[in-house]
Amino acid sequence: VVYDADGNQAVNMTYAQVKAGSDMISLPAGSYTLVAQSLSGDVPYASWENPIYGTSEEFLIQAGEITSIGELVCTLLQCKVTVSYNDEFLDAVTGPGVTKVELSAGHPLEYKLNADKKYDQSAGYFAVNGHTMTVSFSGNIEGKSAKMTKVFQGVAAKQWRQVRFVQKKNEQGQATFDI
Repeated sequence: VVYDADGNQAVNMTYAQVKAGSDMISLPAGSYTLVAQSLSGDVPYASWENPIYGTSEEFLIQAGEITSIGELVCTLLQCKVTVSYNDEFLDAVTGPGVTKVELSAGHPLEYKLNADKKYDQSAGYFAVNGHTMTVSFSGNIEGKSAKMTKVFQGVAAKQWRQVRFVQKKNEQGQATFDI
């Protein structure tokens, strides 16, 4: 998609349509922004196994001249998140649980942890509308209902956040959990 300086859509074509033509697009003189991405439309707030890549490039068209934008490099527009658990944490699991990951309020993904200690290893892809990720676990640990929440700062597109729950023991031998 090509947008003019006022943010109005000037051209909307797929890469295949451009290649099938003369590899050229005619535009009036002016300033433009080319937005290329692997999905047409808005990036979803949260989705399973749905990476979206893209880039944008500003350019200027001068009357009577040919402008080459050059090579475009598309990168991940979202933050990828996977969830796992270390063996000590899984040994303490005595019932089902769920880890909820949220980057945009009201749009979480839930990673299930079964009582048989098998868990969802799918990759979630999140639109980055802020720089905060909230991870919440609730489940049965050592026969008791357990809840834990941790907030991560500095979340950005192009990142792969590998959330891993670990069991830790203090000097008194008491077990705690961390992310």
